[in-house]
Amino acid sequence: MRRLPQSLGRFWPRTLVGQIVLAAALALALAQAFNFALLLRGIEQQAMAQASAFAGSRLIFAASDGDRLGQAGQDRPRGRRGRARFAGRSISDGDAPPPETGRPQPELALRIAEAAKEGGVDFRSVRVALVDRNDVPVDMRRRAGRRGALRDRMQPEAERPTRSLIVSAQLASGRWISTAASVPPRRAPVIGWLILQTLILYLAVLLPLAFIAHRVTRPLRALTGRANAFTASGTDEPLREEGPEDLRELIAAFNAMAARVTALIGEKDVMLGAIGHDLKTPLAALRVRIESVDDDVERDRMADSIDEMVGILDDILILARLGRSGEEMRRTDLAALAETVVEEYADRGGDVRLAEPDGSVIADLRPVLVRRALRNLIGNALKYGARARVSVSREAGSVLVRIEDDGPGIDPSMIEAMFEPFARAEASRNRATGGSGLGLTIARAIARAHGGTVSLENRAGENGAGGGLTAELRLPSEPPLAAGGGNA
Repeated sequence: MRRLPQSLGRFWPRTLVGQIVLAAALALALAQAFNFALLLRGIEQQAMAQASAFAGSRLIFAASDGDRLGQAGQDRPRGRRGRARFAGRSISDGDAPPPETGRPQPELALRIAEAAKEGGVDFRSVRVALVDRNDVPVDMRRRAGRRGALRDRMQPEAERPTRSLIVSAQLASGRWISTAASVPPRRAPVIGWLILQTLILYLAVLLPLAFIAHRVTRPLRALTGRANAFTASGTDEPLREEGPEDLRELIAAFNAMAARVTALIGEKDVMLGAIGHDLKTPLAALRVRIESVDDDVERDRMADSIDEMVGILDDILILARLGRSGEEMRRTDLAALAETVVEEYADRGGDVRLAEPDGSVIADLRPVLVRRALRNLIGNALKYGARARVSVSREAGSVLVRIEDDGPGIDPSMIEAMFEPFARAEASRNRATGGSGLGLTIARAIARAHGGTVSLENRAGENGAGGGLTAELRLPSEPPLAAGGGNA
C-alpha cells in the first residue's frame, strides 16, 4: 500500500478503529453528497414544474378563452382583438415571441404542449426559457395593486424569487402569446433538514460502528500487550482466544509460538547449565594442579588464563540467562547502589568519583543485575578512559546514571557495533586490556530487561575531538508492564 502524503498523514488515524470509523465517515459523506445532489435536483425540478404548470395553464386558459372572445369581436382590428383577449392577464400577444434569452427548457415545453392537447388547445410550438427575474418583460410581470401584492402581505419575511420561466406558445392563427411565472426559491429549512439528517445518520451509523470495531480490536490490543511483555519465563497463562474467527486463529498461533519459544529457551538453559558445570569442573581441577608448578611466573600465567576462561564463561552464562532471571523487582535507591559499585573500584585503586546526588533516586529494579550493568560500564570507563565520573539523577518518568571518561572515544560509525557480543574497541584479544567484549552487551540486555536503554556518546574536547565518552544507563522509575522482558 502506497504511503499517504505527509500533509495528509498527520490527519490519518493510526489505530485500526480510527481508520475503520474514518473510512465509514468518508463513505457516508460521499453517499450523502450524492443524496444531497439528487434531493436538490428534485427540489429544483419540482419548482420548475410548478412554475411551468402555472404559466402553461395560464396560456391554455387564455388561448381557449381568447378564441371565444375573438369570435364575438371579429369586426375589431386585429391588434385590438389581441389586447382585448389578454388584457390584465400578464400575457403578451404579438406576431413574434420574445427574444430568446436565458436557458431553454425543452422538457417543460413538451409537457405544456401535451397538456394543451389534452385541454383541447392546439399550440403550433411551445418555448420555455429560464431567465433572471429582472429580465422578464414589463407586460409579463405580476400586476400591481392589492391582488398582486397579496403574497407579499401574507409572507413579508419570505425570500423573494430571483428566477422566472418565460413560456411562449404559437396559436393556430400564427400569433404568439407569452407569459412568465416565478420559480420558487430553495427554502432554507430544506437545507437545514438535510444537514440534520446527515448528523442523525452519522450518529446512528458511526457510534455503533465505533463500538463494534472497539470490541473486535480488543483481542488485538491484548495480543500486542502480551507480545510486548513476552518474557519466555513460562509463567504467563496462554492468552484467551476471543473475537472473530480469524483473530482467534491468530491468538492460537501466538500461544503456540510462545510455548515453543519458552520450551526452546528452557532447553537452552539446561544445556548452558550443563556446559557451565562441565567446563568449570575441569578448570577448577586445573587451578589445583598448577599449584604444583615450581616456576612462579609460569604458574601466574596459567592462573590468569584460567581466571580469564572462567570470567568469559560467567559472562556468557549471565547474558544467556537474562531473559529468565529469577530475581524479583524491588524498590531500590539507585544512588546508593551506584555508590557501592564506585567504592568497589575505588578500593582497587581506580580513579572513580561519584557526584553527590540530589536526594534519593528510588526506582523499581533488580539490584543484582543493575549492579552488574554498572560494574561493566564503570569498568569500561576505567579501562579505556583512565578515570570515571559517575552521576545519578531523576528525569521525567525515568532515572539516569551517567558515566563519563577521558578516553579517546569511539568512532561514531562503530558505536552501535560496540553493543554486539564480543565486539571490542581495543583490537587485541587480551582480556587485561580489552575484556571479553560482552560488557556492553550485558549492560544493554539488563537495561532492556527493565524497559530501559544504554547509550554511548562522544564528547568534544577543546580542539573538537578526543573529549572522552559518556555512557548513560536509563531505567524507568516505575516497573514495566511485565517484569523480566529482555533478551532471551
